[in-house]
Amino acid sequence: MAVGFGILGPLRVLGNGRALDAGSRKQQILLAALLSHANTRLSADALVEALWDDAPPRTARKNLQVYVSGLRRLVAAEQGSAAERGGAPEPAVPVVRISHQSGGYVLHAAEDGLDALRFEQRARAGALAEALGLWRGQALDGFRDVPLIDAAAQRLDRRFLGVFEDWLDAELAAGRGAAAIERATETAQRHPLRERLRMLQMTALCQAGRRSEALAVYDEVRQLLAQELGLPPSPALARCYRALLCEPGPGPVPPRAAALTAPPALAAFTAPAVRGAPADPCPPPHLLPTDPPAFTGRAAAARRLTEALTGGAGRLAVLTGPLGAGKTALAVHTAHRLGEQFPDGRLFVRLRGDDGRLRPLEDVLRQLLAATAPAGRGGAPPAAGRSDPRWAWQLWLTGRRALVVVDDARRESEVRPLLPEAGGSAVVVTARPRLIGLEGAHRFGLAPFAVDEAVEFLGRTIGADRVAADRDSAARIVRAAGLLPLGVRLVADRLAFLRHVPLGEYGARLTGGRALLDELCGGDPLVRVRLAGSVGELPEAGHRAVLRLGLLARPVFTLDEAAAVLDCDPGTAARTLEDLLEASLLTLAGADGPADPVRFAMPALLYAYARERAARAAERVSVRPR
Repeated sequence: MAVGFGILGPLRVLGNGRALDAGSRKQQILLAALLSHANTRLSADALVEALWDDAPPRTARKNLQVYVSGLRRLVAAEQGSAAERGGAPEPAVPVVRISHQSGGYVLHAAEDGLDALRFEQRARAGALAEALGLWRGQALDGFRDVPLIDAAAQRLDRRFLGVFEDWLDAELAAGRGAAAIERATETAQRHPLRERLRMLQMTALCQAGRRSEALAVYDEVRQLLAQELGLPPSPALARCYRALLCEPGPGPVPPRAAALTAPPALAAFTAPAVRGAPADPCPPPHLLPTDPPAFTGRAAAARRLTEALTGGAGRLAVLTGPLGAGKTALAVHTAHRLGEQFPDGRLFVRLRGDDGRLRPLEDVLRQLLAATAPAGRGGAPPAAGRSDPRWAWQLWLTGRRALVVVDDARRESEVRPLLPEAGGSAVVVTARPRLIGLEGAHRFGLAPFAVDEAVEFLGRTIGADRVAADRDSAARIVRAAGLLPLGVRLVADRLAFLRHVPLGEYGARLTGGRALLDELCGGDPLVRVRLAGSVGELPEAGHRAVLRLGLLARPVFTLDEAAAVLDCDPGTAARTLEDLLEASLLTLAGADGPADPVRFAMPALLYAYARERAARAAERVSVRPR
């Protein structure tokens, strides 16, 4: 058998059923970091920080390469020796391998090579008891002092709880609650503020005829919530308590109470309160930006997004596209129309400040919690500093149906702490990269407007009559602006100011000698800042490639044309262009015919920025003293 790894407990490396030595402490930390982010790229900087915190040696990068080589030898040697011992040929694709990608490393693992992946596969297949049986203790025990690993371990812990709750829910639905009490109580003692778990524990006790103990559990949770978080019990937990109070007495659960445990077991607790029950005194939080007044087009995308968010499973959607594609506008526009589907609130949070820098996770979570707490609606704020805000956020999501829009993500790790581990809430993420590490997400790439959509968008700002008087020039203008909402908005704002300029004259101006950015961004300097940020956050090779592509005569080009301007072979150029496609800095323009090469396209504003930078670089070279 091939080498296998375990992180659902202390780190474990097995080969042919025997424990293997994973090397020095540093090499084990590296292994734990890669395993806990399996099939996801970790940058070299992140790994160096995990290994040496804030005091890396000068040779940190070289040492990192040495540790990676050691892990590769461990995996390769064991897989080879296992094949020899078994007399079977070595598999074509190793169960586990480590590759170098874009300035970082990826540990590629299959389900039979890593217990965490087997756990996910079993859980998705509905084999919940089998999935839970893979756990040997606290995930990655012994490595939680490393922040990168600890964050991943906490995600695994929350996933365990979600699967455990689903298993317990199924046991209750099958009438086996009494047999599950001991295990439910043991888990609840480790996670006393997990409301869904506590509701299931209460229901199991009630099924066993131990109603007084179930009521005591509620009182314990109520006091803990007040002391630790300054929060009252959620409406779902309060409804569960009221249902228990209405029972005539201890003993076997009567038919009406048994309905509480029918599949899904928590349906009665998460549904609207019955007539006569006290209503939630606080209105649901509504923290969305204003619905874009000139929102145009995207009808099909809005419909697919709505279906993804309101469907039965996988309520995570990722909207991707280049800068200015209208990702945020579409997310906000859709969220405004889903109030009935998400009665417990609709929230919006930006992951980055005005300077483009990532906000601390604690700030993001506290903003969300402030909106959900009674403080934002006339009550007292949640207790500050008493609990991890990540836990408080998951606690609020439990038993609720809320919609959260997370804006401007760049990496999966920025999003994962905000995703609900349980309950019926949904999340929309806007991002330029596709965030392929977010498993189970519905992904929607936003293409440029069709010309008719862009002309309609233009007409909403400058007047439909003005557009109708010279529709051909209007079409010429929106094409010059790149057909993306940002470019069309900039040109519309400019034309709204230049009311005296005919559209034909302005179209000639855009396609003439004046730089597009100078024409469109004079009144909005932040556009250049955002363009610079989208390029500046790339690895050095990608940054340089974007600026070199600005030397091309037009923004649509072939692989051979890119290789020529990048001064590299087609294979290297292809890898570079693929990285830029992943970052949504390029799109595929297709081919003119079936025998023609594929063409790549750079968005108009980004191409204008790259040409501007390339021209300045050429000027500096021309005036350099000789």
